[in-house]
Amino acid sequence: MRKQMPYAATIGFFDGVHRGHRHVIARLKAFAEDRGLQTLLVTFSNHPMELVRPGSAPELLLPYDEKMRRLRATGVDKVIAYPFDREMMNMPARDFMERVLHDELGVRLLMIGYDNRFGRRDASETFETYVRYGKELGIEVVEGPRPEQSGLFEGRPVSSSLLRGLIKEGREEDAHSLMR
Repeated sequence: MRKQMPYAATIGFFDGVHRGHRHVIARLKAFAEDRGLQTLLVTFSNHPMELVRPGSAPELLLPYDEKMRRLRATGVDKVIAYPFDREMMNMPARDFMERVLHDELGVRLLMIGYDNRFGRRDASETFETYVRYGKELGIEVVEGPRPEQSGLFEGRPVSSSLLRGLIKEGREEDAHSLMR
């Protein structure tokens, strides 16, 4: 049996697959190429807020199938979507890194957004905590680009929240231009 090539991965919901996301993906590809790894996007089939705070999940910018199509079109080697369920929500970050990222998926580099947190909420966990877990598990943990490094729109970082705001203001064309 042929062993799969290890991955450089990042985790996100990627709603809208907008300019900011594409910048993150480009950075991931650069890390992967530099280290001889394949690229992997880990996302979710449902918005985590649906479970974390029922009734507060944002309206989605894209249906799931379209999001997945656009993520695959970015040229990454693999996109995998997990259902965000109670088990996922309650899994400690280190367990997620070990069981899902390292053991199941073969991740050897994890790029995390500067404010991204995953696993069961633990206020004491910081980026440095993930770096430490990574060292214990054989996963290099690197920081992804900050939103302002992905380009600004009218002085604001491009984000899914910005796009939702533009749509709410009736500026659909501006929002859609950031998703092209």
